[in-house]
Amino acid sequence: MDAMTLVRERIVSADYVGAKLRNYISQEFRDVFMIRADAITAMREKRVLVNGQGVLDSHQLVDGDRVRVEVNIAHAIKSRLHSLDIELKYSEPGLAILLKAPGVIWPDVEWAAPALVMLADLPDNHGACLDDGRVVPWFAVNEVEKGVRSLVIVAATEELRDKVARNIASGQVKFGIYALCHGNVPQSSIDSFVGDVDIPEMEVFKKWCLYNHLPVDIFSHVSAKVDSVVKSSSSGHISAVRATVSRATSPNLVLRRFMFTLGYPIAGSQNYTRLLPNHKDKGALLAYVSIDMPSLAHNGQQVSVTADVPPKLLAVCEREERFYDKRQLRAQSEIDELGAISDSPGLENELSSSASVTSASDVTLAGDRPAAYVTGVKQFCGHKFRVTPDTLIPRPSTETLVDAAVEILRSTGIRAMTRVLDLGTGSGCILLSLLLAMPNARGVGVDISEPALVVARANIQLHGLEDRSAMCHGSFEGFTADASVLAEGPFDFITCNPPYISPGKAARMQNTIGHEPSLALVAGDGGYQAYRAIHASLATNPEVLAPDGCIGFEIGKDMERGVRRIFDDWKEVGAFKDSQGFLRVIVFQRT
Repeated sequence: MDAMTLVRERIVSADYVGAKLRNYISQEFRDVFMIRADAITAMREKRVLVNGQGVLDSHQLVDGDRVRVEVNIAHAIKSRLHSLDIELKYSEPGLAILLKAPGVIWPDVEWAAPALVMLADLPDNHGACLDDGRVVPWFAVNEVEKGVRSLVIVAATEELRDKVARNIASGQVKFGIYALCHGNVPQSSIDSFVGDVDIPEMEVFKKWCLYNHLPVDIFSHVSAKVDSVVKSSSSGHISAVRATVSRATSPNLVLRRFMFTLGYPIAGSQNYTRLLPNHKDKGALLAYVSIDMPSLAHNGQQVSVTADVPPKLLAVCEREERFYDKRQLRAQSEIDELGAISDSPGLENELSSSASVTSASDVTLAGDRPAAYVTGVKQFCGHKFRVTPDTLIPRPSTETLVDAAVEILRSTGIRAMTRVLDLGTGSGCILLSLLLAMPNARGVGVDISEPALVVARANIQLHGLEDRSAMCHGSFEGFTADASVLAEGPFDFITCNPPYISPGKAARMQNTIGHEPSLALVAGDGGYQAYRAIHASLATNPEVLAPDGCIGFEIGKDMERGVRRIFDDWKEVGAFKDSQGFLRVIVFQRT
């Protein structure tokens, strides 16, 4: 491209009186100074004159000043291209294929195509041209999504664009995409998948195809091969898939819905994807790696353009596998450290056969099964507790609830016998840890799960607390009317770590919580169902609590406002953060 100089002049209007020259240039000459740095350079090189004189960029303008600028068009184009991550992969008269990075938007792609062609000094610039010193944008044919690394076909005229679009619609253009999908994708599932949509959803699918200008049989124009599979702590597995999509100007969208329908969604934050923890807000983890199409200028000769798989996607796989290996090492270390508690005669008979534990020498890490379920043991508040798949695995964050209860109870004065009630007791670890911390306390645990109560009773025996604790079968809705519970009251403190994960969130967390009992984790009403049920039960019989008694809840992240709203007729007497700094426990007092 030959060097060209563009000269522009403008007369300063009354609107800009007192404005600094640099601000005026940025506003009034933005069409020729494509980035701010170019304007600053031009002023420094005296290519910006005011009334024929070079002045400082801080010069204040007056009404009627004549501002003249000189711009080297080639330099300006190169400067703007330098700020864009776009590469010219192929060109022919009137047509180009570009590779754009994530973050580059559609108008920039359409501008960059003729700019890159002109800088390449191709014969007749392959149809690229300037209009009054400005690059005339071309027309993108296939989708341009900001968050995706894409190969984009760009045409010089609407006629050529439509011609390529017809070739796409007839299946003559094939897009290759590399994508990271959740799960261990079986190749047989892809090969046998014919794209059928359940009858109840067929009408919705047809409307989706119509809206996106796709044929109803679009899934039959998708082929995919599993390239590799790595282990992932968050998803179990991550599968790298190489796919080919034809008959679509939006192949990215088609592949996302194809894999979503197959049950192995692409990792990402767009429609028909599923978030991958630690990779949020990064679009979709996929990239275009090839385009095969007939040339428009060379008698239909086949054109093949390829691009490397982005290092970013390969790095994601390496990172997921590395995190998985670290997690496995931690789990194995936990198994080696805890082993299984088998030195208390008769305790194994307290547990169901599915909950039995083995000796440490027999323990091995079984796939993705949590280490606590392998050993049958978990440490909590400095004590070992039996756990089985019928109980939650105690979390360090839940120790905050025990600490809060002990702090509140001690602050109210030492009683001859402090009475504690633990709702949804599970393994009993909260109640029993509290009793171990307070020798003057006794308590009752309530749970709706009989198998969980078997584990809790075994833990009572394990810690020698038979004379200070008991377990009762009951529910959040009925505990205040349960005679066996009332007989132990009134209670000075009620602890509760209720289920608070909403069904929608639980579905996205299956690889994290899938081994644990959903009854103890998942609650309706957006996760607030248990809190409402307990509040209603206490309203029917508040005497289950001592006059100055308290109830302390574990809550999920960002749930404090909802829980406070439910208990707005109670007095809040404490809010406690866990070791990670999240508000984890709220304590209310009966008023």
